[in-house]
Amino acid sequence: MPNPTPSQWYKNQFLISTSQALLQHDVINAVFDSEYMYWTKRISDEAMKHMLSHSLCFGVYALPESSTEIACRTPPTQIGLARVITDESTFAYLTDVFIIPEYQGKGIGKWLMECINETLDSWPDLRGAILYTGGHDGERAMKFYEKVFGMKKFVPGTGGLEIMSKRGPGSVFDDI
Repeated sequence: MPNPTPSQWYKNQFLISTSQALLQHDVINAVFDSEYMYWTKRISDEAMKHMLSHSLCFGVYALPESSTEIACRTPPTQIGLARVITDESTFAYLTDVFIIPEYQGKGIGKWLMECINETLDSWPDLRGAILYTGGHDGERAMKFYEKVFGMKKFVPGTGGLEIMSKRGPGSVFDDI
């Protein structure tokens, strides 16, 4: 289960938080249903709740700008997410990373990776982290994760290791 004490980072009018209470399931599912999230699809509300509650989630939020919004206690608007499936000690799988298009190009994705890296770097027994990336803008995405997250492309056979996978019924991909 995720750490009960959430972490928070602030920058300009934005917040990154690991608080489960701030996650906006309807926003995440709407993004899952969008074309720029080609690797996933909308899931049931029950599956969304279960998935998020069993992950270390880094929600990205635009903070209220006006005093009226603040006074009315308007919750921050969710504009991004990165989900880490982990034991919070030795292994992390980064998935479901997004910043909605109108907020892209502002350095928020880079900052999100820095916050995740800060968290992972605090785990002294971390053996490694993985992610799947590619798609229509694969080279750019790979360069981004290499530069800001320290990821490297896994070369099959490295250390005698291979990576295997199995697709489930929820996969949007036909091949393995």
